[in-house]
Amino acid sequence: MSVTEIPTPSSGWKIYEKIAVRTALIYAVISTIPFTPEFYLQDFNAGFNVNSYAFRWLDVISQNKPWFFASQEGKNYTGWFLTVLVCFAAGFIWNIVDKNRKNFESLYYWFYVAARYGIALRMSWFAWAKVFPVQMPFPTISQLNTNLGDFTPGKLYWLTTGVSPFFEVFAGVFELIATLLIIFRRTTTLGAIMMVSILLPIWFVNIGYDAGVELTSLHILSLSLLLLVRDGRRFWEILIEHKAVALTYIPKIVFPEQWKNTARLVLKGSFIALFIVYRGFGYGNLYASGKSFKLPLDSGLSGTNGLFSVSEFKVNNQTIPSTPGDTTRWQNVVFEKFNSISVKIDKPFKLNTKNSIRTTEYYGNIGRYYYGYKADTINKIFTLSNRADTASKLILHYEHPDDKQFVLSGINERKDSIYVVLKKIEKKYPLEEKRKY
Repeated sequence: MSVTEIPTPSSGWKIYEKIAVRTALIYAVISTIPFTPEFYLQDFNAGFNVNSYAFRWLDVISQNKPWFFASQEGKNYTGWFLTVLVCFAAGFIWNIVDKNRKNFESLYYWFYVAARYGIALRMSWFAWAKVFPVQMPFPTISQLNTNLGDFTPGKLYWLTTGVSPFFEVFAGVFELIATLLIIFRRTTTLGAIMMVSILLPIWFVNIGYDAGVELTSLHILSLSLLLLVRDGRRFWEILIEHKAVALTYIPKIVFPEQWKNTARLVLKGSFIALFIVYRGFGYGNLYASGKSFKLPLDSGLSGTNGLFSVSEFKVNNQTIPSTPGDTTRWQNVVFEKFNSISVKIDKPFKLNTKNSIRTTEYYGNIGRYYYGYKADTINKIFTLSNRADTASKLILHYEHPDDKQFVLSGINERKDSIYVVLKKIEKKYPLEEKRKY
């Protein structure tokens, strides 16, 4: 590729700097651009359930992760270190093969581009999901009726952030400003400093609460720090020695062919239009419709949401009394505003710790079974599918004589007949009441 080079003497770059910039460029590229065939062969709709929202494609791209992100529940530090070592080895070999290169400013420029857009690709997603607080939604009715001790620390962190939309929006605005600054060369340093101040506590929060995105935050933090490394000595002189020092200015590379310069501007404008403007518009619409990408998008049966006590419960026509420790009888039932029904049962649960798209109902907590349902309002039939185990289904006939009562009857997962009478409990929650003010 022919470009207008910026003249710099070869002595301006030490051997370790030459290897380092190549290593950093390789790391930034392979961790941003998906090279594995599995990424392109995946079902892009699976797990997102946002077929009516076109911006889901942007989310899929933003969530592309190096292989070590997904393994060991996002805590595969061994994989991360191995990847860094492989990048270093590749950078070392590249330095030997390309030993006659005299100018490294253009090479550094391409690292600068890859790192900046790799950060912006992911952080634009996190930022908009907080500006319009859909990443950490307000606790559902089911979660408000789950014992504190039934949550993992990570789930508690997500919920406590969700109860304060003001804080979540503030964090999102801060992240969005940093993302915008990092896209433009003249403000990249300020954006990278803001990113470090954002991501360092996020990384430690994920470690302390086991919140599930340790390596994601560490990865973006690493790229942000790499953008600042070159000026490390200058920061020391400015902040500690109080000297007047100019930070490094990274000029753009100018191609001799005008169409390439035009293409560069078009690509940058397209990135901003899609991942910043259009994504923000999409999340704004999602929030305005009362939805969240962490919770189901399909609305529930109108006028049914709330907490219900189980006043009568029969299995195979035998009445099961309410007894503490009983592993069969339902204790209470929640109808959410979306198409979920959760059932409190006093029995051992297998804890699910995989925090991914639309698992927020059952991820990180026990005590309740969560079912997605379809309601046949003509024949009065609920078809329930276990959210965590979609092969587990219930077919229940329902009667809904008024807003205060449900009568369910049908066959459970064990092929037993069940009969359940539910009565609505009018309950107020301090968290929700405070939210209204």
